[in-house]
Amino acid sequence: MRTKYVVLAVAIATAVIGGTIGLQNYHSSADPEKPPPAPPAAPFLVAADAHGSVVFDLSREVILGYDRAGKLAWQDEAMAKNAYITCVAACPDVVASGSLSDQGPEARQATIVRADGRFATRPAADADVVLLQRDDRNRVVLERRLEGTFLASYQKGKLTQRLAMANPRMPRIAPGSAGSMVIASRAGSSATVYFVARSGTGWTIKELADRGASGGCTGPASSAVVYPDRAVVVDQSSGRKQTVQQDHIGTCHVAGDGLLAETTSVGPSGHRSLVRYWDVRSGTGWTMEGTETVNASLDPSGTRAVVVQGTVATIRAGADQQVIQDVVDARYAEDGSLVLLHADATVTRR
Repeated sequence: MRTKYVVLAVAIATAVIGGTIGLQNYHSSADPEKPPPAPPAAPFLVAADAHGSVVFDLSREVILGYDRAGKLAWQDEAMAKNAYITCVAACPDVVASGSLSDQGPEARQATIVRADGRFATRPAADADVVLLQRDDRNRVVLERRLEGTFLASYQKGKLTQRLAMANPRMPRIAPGSAGSMVIASRAGSSATVYFVARSGTGWTIKELADRGASGGCTGPASSAVVYPDRAVVVDQSSGRKQTVQQDHIGTCHVAGDGLLAETTSVGPSGHRSLVRYWDVRSGTGWTMEGTETVNASLDPSGTRAVVVQGTVATIRAGADQQVIQDVVDARYAEDGSLVLLHADATVTRR
């Protein structure tokens, strides 16, 4: 995030409760009318890049920052109350800010910044949602004003763009804390998608005209616009566009010529997850199904994917598969390294 590279603390804490973590602490209740206690929630990756990673340990309600080697650099309980956490120039340096929902100033948490070994807070009244940040003068934020909500970019401390937004949705951020981003807003049945791209030390915001788009994703060399029945993948260097036809794309990840989509449904037979991969140039692909919550990520080349179901990670490239046990979340960084999060909230990299 996922991005799952982004975090709405309360919503995600509720959504990721699972039955695969901490089963050794699960006991049947002596009272037949009293349900057994739920097993602890699994931790998850808030962000990861070539330099480090940030983890939300839900069982302890604490945010953990790790360096590239997997050594704990810091931990912060107060930060867990913030709704949105993103890395600054390099993980695990972070800025934690408010909520994408319009709760008003009184509901906001103070912005917390941990960078270059320093710790700082800003008053809650100044806690606009920081979506991307290189430093304090170069960032992309959601601003709450009396006249509405705005997506704004600042370069060298000066406002460069400001666009009105309605009902902003969780953004999808490309691998690497200095990456690009897709964020969508919806007003009634009309949706607008915004691509935020790196430009020097700052960012530029491009608005996609509303033609029924529902969202999108962006990677190191390509982007995808998602519609109810298809996704259009755009090569950022050549401008070449290719369309993947599918009934429902769901959450997408894109890199190179690879498009990865996650969909989840709950029906009479229980939870069902579906992960689909397409090579948009050749039209070939593969599918994985499961009955557990799925986390997935593409490597920068777009040829290799990691899919986590429960506590098992499957690395897949075409028909080739490698299985890694005791992994509850995983993400490829922009240098191609794979960050693996384990049930005890520790991190390894390969």
